[in-house]
Amino acid sequence: MPRQEDLIGAHPTPPDIFGRWLTSTDHPETDSQCHRSLSPMADLSEDELIDWLADKIILHHYSDNKIQRLKNKYGKLGFKDYAESIRMIPNNTDTRKGNMTEIILCEYVLSSTNKPLIKTFRFRYSTNIDQSMKGDDVLMVDYDNEANDIEIYLGEAKFRQTPAAKVVREIADALSTDTKPLSFTFLVDRLLESEETAEMGNRLDEFVVETVRKQGKITYSGLLLSKEACATTVQNHLDSDNQKLVFLSLGVPDPTYLMNKVFAKAEEELANPEQI
Repeated sequence: MPRQEDLIGAHPTPPDIFGRWLTSTDHPETDSQCHRSLSPMADLSEDELIDWLADKIILHHYSDNKIQRLKNKYGKLGFKDYAESIRMIPNNTDTRKGNMTEIILCEYVLSSTNKPLIKTFRFRYSTNIDQSMKGDDVLMVDYDNEANDIEIYLGEAKFRQTPAAKVVREIADALSTDTKPLSFTFLVDRLLESEETAEMGNRLDEFVVETVRKQGKITYSGLLLSKEACATTVQNHLDSDNQKLVFLSLGVPDPTYLMNKVFAKAEEELANPEQI
């Protein structure tokens, strides 16, 4: 089994959206590289992709409560006045790029592992939506109740219109063997806020020192979203001694165009909240 599959599972197959959108190549692993390149196929139309990504943008930024408030207030106050007061989608272009790339990485790992990973929608808690949030780009937990054990899935995601060696090194450096989950406490705190997840939060809290730091049960995944030459750039410049790192390259014809279309569609849906 390729190390890519051992760490995050095989590339999803249809009808999974990633199996319809992307084809994958698990490049031969070396001591310094574990790379899975992703590229678009013709099986998924642009409209389907934009609709799906826009829905994920809304899901990751807006709680159910805020969506319901939008629906309730839309007819009384009008979308523009009220929606701006509870806006969670950034206007800043660079922040939009980063958020979308993080969401793609998060959703891809969820699909490829095919596990009920525990996570939080961290963008819902941003206090300055037009600035990138501090902490881990992606943090998810696989909790084995029977074995009373956990595995952490930690991710770093970056958007570049044009791929370059520098950004490959930045992602690899951010996911070195010394990297520990900075946002674990944030995840636990969110779980403890709800009665439905409080027990899980308490269990994970017990593991933060004993398991994560001592045993180092962490799987790392990096994503570079860029143009079609992305895979070649990663192959030429990826150098990491972290044997639990999978580097994902996603090359699309025009990543900025994709980002603009996705956020425009998300804004359109939020302007008609009764359809969400």
